[in-house]
Amino acid sequence: MASQNELNEAMVLDLLRLERSMKLEHLVSLLPQLSWNQVFHCVDQLSRRGDIILLRRGFDYEIAWDPRHATGCIVPGVTRS
Repeated sequence: MASQNELNEAMVLDLLRLERSMKLEHLVSLLPQLSWNQVFHCVDQLSRRGDIILLRRGFDYEIAWDPRHATGCIVPGVTRS
């Protein structure tokens, strides 16, 4: 059985597969079931592993899916808004 953190990371990756890139605040708004801290923790872990790319854009952070490194499965119930 997957841990809650693994499920959260899979949700982040699934959204990034759909959008390719987005600002951190937009990602947080797409995952209302997670706190800002939970989303940031997932982004931090995925970035450190090289699964996603985290870029600073002025006062914002942009997150991009890196298809060369990202793994994981689609999580049912994650939809675009």
